[in-house]
Amino acid sequence: MYYFFLLSFTILGAGIKYIDAAYDDKVFSKKIALIIAPVLGILWAYTMVISPVSATILLAILLGVFLKGKIDNYAHLAGFLIILAIIFILGVQLMIVPLILLAAAALLDEVGNDLIDKYKGRLNKNSYLHKFVAKFFDHRWVMKIAILWLVLMSVIPILFFLAMVLFDYSYLGVRLYSQFRQGTFSLKSPRPKIQISRRPLDA
Repeated sequence: MYYFFLLSFTILGAGIKYIDAAYDDKVFSKKIALIIAPVLGILWAYTMVISPVSATILLAILLGVFLKGKIDNYAHLAGFLIILAIIFILGVQLMIVPLILLAAAALLDEVGNDLIDKYKGRLNKNSYLHKFVAKFFDHRWVMKIAILWLVLMSVIPILFFLAMVLFDYSYLGVRLYSQFRQGTFSLKSPRPKIQISRRPLDA
């Protein structure tokens, strides 16, 4: 069962980004996105139903993206409605105090991520602080730190911290692939330009 959570969170993270890239970046097929959205919704709901911890984490993510207005296309809406329908019918067990903490962390991640995108051009690329802040919110580490704190407090097993890492980095992996498809990602750093000035020869 432990392996199921690791696999499920990985599939969910990658699937969400596939849908994002299909609608926002036009990289993948919208038809396929609409097909996989209900499957992701069923998997998401099932993962919530079988475990109070996963239910708490996944509902916190849903609350964060819903409150920030990130359910912004038909595929995401279809998956979201399927999740709500299944958990309404079957019911889930939740950890209320951790849910409040994690929902707030998820919302902070979304707010920080949006701010980084908005002010990306103003960040100093030579500043280690700016690089750290950009990576921190781009990789949504607020929620992972909140989960890790709950692990250290013996509230939830460390398995779910690992599952959350897989969720976020499978999301980022699909984003990198979509950037390769668009030709907007390169592993090579730009070479500095060298200017050579010619002095006139002395007579």
